[in-house]
Amino acid sequence: MRLKAEQLAAHLDQPELKPVYYVSGDEPLQLQEASDQIRARARALGYEERVVLDVDAGFDWGRLHEAGANLSLFSSKRIIELRLGSQKPGREGGAALTDYTDGCSPDNLLLLTSGRIDRKTQQAKWFKALDRSGCWLQVWPVEPAGLPAWIMARCRRQDKRITREGAALIAQRVEGNLLAARQEIDKLALLVERPDIDSDDVLGLVVDSARYDVFDLIENVFLGNPERISRMLRGLMNEGVEPLNVYGALMWGVRRAGTIAHEIARGKPREQVLDAYRIMGRNRKGLNMLLRRFSPGSLSALLVEALEIDKALKGAAANDGWQLLEKFMFALAGHRLEKAR
Repeated sequence: MRLKAEQLAAHLDQPELKPVYYVSGDEPLQLQEASDQIRARARALGYEERVVLDVDAGFDWGRLHEAGANLSLFSSKRIIELRLGSQKPGREGGAALTDYTDGCSPDNLLLLTSGRIDRKTQQAKWFKALDRSGCWLQVWPVEPAGLPAWIMARCRRQDKRITREGAALIAQRVEGNLLAARQEIDKLALLVERPDIDSDDVLGLVVDSARYDVFDLIENVFLGNPERISRMLRGLMNEGVEPLNVYGALMWGVRRAGTIAHEIARGKPREQVLDAYRIMGRNRKGLNMLLRRFSPGSLSALLVEALEIDKALKGAAANDGWQLLEKFMFALAGHRLEKAR
């Protein structure tokens, strides 16, 4: 029986479980959470004992038969968890799995986990035997375009509402790593007391351990203070702050400035636009100075230029990310550097 991830909860609400569950996929968080759901439901139905078998190159497949055949000293029902990881069962393992499913006890639940499996594996005899006896669930990574929506949904599960802009900032920071995204969401849910989370909350928690304030650095970029930019950037670097965090916060500010610039260029009153984006005090002064230095088109061109920094910080280019970041900040401040310092 094939299941999709979104069908699992409804399936587990049934009064009885299948004797076999196979969860496969290369996305660790979804693999873990699907397995946790199955374990939790099994425990609720009286499967009190758990036997874990980690499969490696020298694994003795007779242990699976022993786990299924041995009488429990503590309970009448047990979960047998077989972790394949990236291993293939091979001929011996395939035979053992087939034998197990042919004679599996109703007092045992086999939870098999592995990496993603291909079409060829799905044609194997052992897989077909598992499919007939139980349920197979293959989990898939969340596509980058869908990650902000996934983050927003996860926040709702914690009784929080996050703006799409805030969710996009988290998505940019975690690079598709759902485990890292969950950690960020958990941190926000714990530290933001009100029900609504915005991009300022996200940015604040990204850099809350830095001695040199990243927001102050960005404000000095907008104000055009090259000496302070250089000093603060080196301070952040010495503090061990991740350059991607600085880059993410900066790009958020530049993208927002570009949006504001385009709205003003289309004829909207400047003060009305700045009020709508809640740009106040010193922040308004810095943004106005940036908008005097660059046209909307120039800001868009700078965003394209920043893609090289993104590549360097993520290891896709050989350039020094910190140096490129400094050079880019100087350009935004109105002081182009011919060479990175």
